Amino acid sequence: MAPIIFSLRKIAFAAGVLAAASAPALAQEAAPDSALKLTGFMSIVGGRVLGSGLRDDYVGSPTINGQQCPCYVADWHNAGVYDHSFALDQESRAGIQAKYTVNRDLNLVAQVVIRATDFKPSVQWAYAAYTVNKNWEVQFGRKRIPLYFYSDFQDVGAAYPWVSPPPELYGWEAANYNGASVRFKTAIGETNVTTSLFAGGETVNDSEYSKLFSTGETKIRWRNLVGGDVELANGPLTVRGVYIQANTNSVNPSLELDDHAHLKAYGIAANLDFDKWFVLSELTQQTRQFDGYRVTTPALTVGAGYRIGAWTPFINVAKYTERTTDSEAYQPTSWKRTSLTLRYDIDARSAVKAQFDRHNDRTRNFGDTVNVVRLSYDRLF
Repeated sequence: MAPIIFSLRKIAFAAGVLAAASAPALAQEAAPDSALKLTGFMSIVGGRVLGSGLRDDYVGSPTINGQQCPCYVADWHNAGVYDHSFALDQESRAGIQAKYTVNRDLNLVAQVVIRATDFKPSVQWAYAAYTVNKNWEVQFGRKRIPLYFYSDFQDVGAAYPWVSPPPELYGWEAANYNGASVRFKTAIGETNVTTSLFAGGETVNDSEYSKLFSTGETKIRWRNLVGGDVELANGPLTVRGVYIQANTNSVNPSLELDDHAHLKAYGIAANLDFDKWFVLSELTQQTRQFDGYRVTTPALTVGAGYRIGAWTPFINVAKYTERTTDSEAYQPTSWKRTSLTLRYDIDARSAVKAQFDRHNDRTRNFGDTVNVVRLSYDRLF
């Protein structure tokens, strides 16, 4: 009980800070020409694994990041893991975003997020955006790596039907990059087209993601990150494709680890929205070439929902598979998950969700097969 109370206090404090900081944003209607605009978001998420006891054929670690297995990794990048005890500190988070308009063409954007896992503010966005003309925009600074459809707002729980985006896709050791991007927007007939090119790098000094697999501090570097994406929107259909590549390096002195790899990844998303019912789908594949072997990881999610007034039931199937050219150098893992989510929109700025997941650990080596239940309250400020 004590850890839950402590988490609630942390979340309540973060929410209070954000609500106070976002108060000026509520006055925008009274001062629409204000140069500074503040917005915020919060998600209180609680969950647990149902049942207890590892299966006889399980061959993986009995603990993942300190959580007893059977367990479920809901947030790979931030090492959010649920076990048989109900927890509020694995995915709960709050954030605030500031946009300052310097002039008609130049904007400064920053976003800070606080997570209940460590309660340390982290800068997710910090960039300058310059509008060249109605078609072209250039951005410099810190941004999200735009590999996934929801990458830009994956922390904003009110923006999607799930309790959290499918972890089969959304979860790498690096989620941001420091660099530059160029974006082009136009229309071809009735189709809106948005495309961009981006480049940069990222360093994570103490990777939370790596704690899912090993002990000690792991330093992650992504260098020479380059990529591009294109999005087409026509009526109810939105299609997006993306490609990136980078040189990656993982260093953990306590384990004498110093891995180098060349990463290539692509993603394709196709969404349909007919007001009442909608379909969300996304496919990614990542390939890492290490010295002497290669690891390929295709992942897929597809789901459908139906809006009934304030209620939205949503069913989803997701799959993640690893293939390697050397199973002795790298032990692959694979799983499949089916989920059912029920969302209720309290108003235009807040929602509650309940989600049940059936997670099938097909290789029996990472967490085991489990049922998971999660609840969330999402709010925009």
